[in-house]
Amino acid sequence: MTDIFFGNPDKPIVPSAVIIRETDTFQVQWSAVNRSGKDVDAFTDRLVVTSIPEGCPGSDDAEHPVVFDSTFDEPALGPGQGGPEQNPTVGPFAAGSYRLTVTLANDTGAGDSTFVCIPIESAQ
Repeated sequence: MTDIFFGNPDKPIVPSAVIIRETDTFQVQWSAVNRSGKDVDAFTDRLVVTSIPEGCPGSDDAEHPVVFDSTFDEPALGPGQGGPEQNPTVGPFAAGSYRLTVTLANDTGAGDSTFVCIPIESAQ
């Protein structure tokens, strides 16, 4: 059962820059909210960045190279409570298309998961 959702359902995952070049680092930003009627223990989110050689949005039927994979701790949340904004820094990555996939509460299986696909421009 999903109890943890993205704080902003319209823009669940947001890169910190509109234009990202292959020489740039950038932040991936999201927040979680407990939409259940009960307290949830501290949990861990997972951010995976994959290269999409065929371009955005990519195909779920193909294997894609993972270029970043890490977890981020979230505090315990009461009913309806939002967690802090997560904003890890990633990159730089070679020019191309990339999926930024966040799974909330990855360690408990009680969280939502989604992705956004972004282009990374050549530095020239």
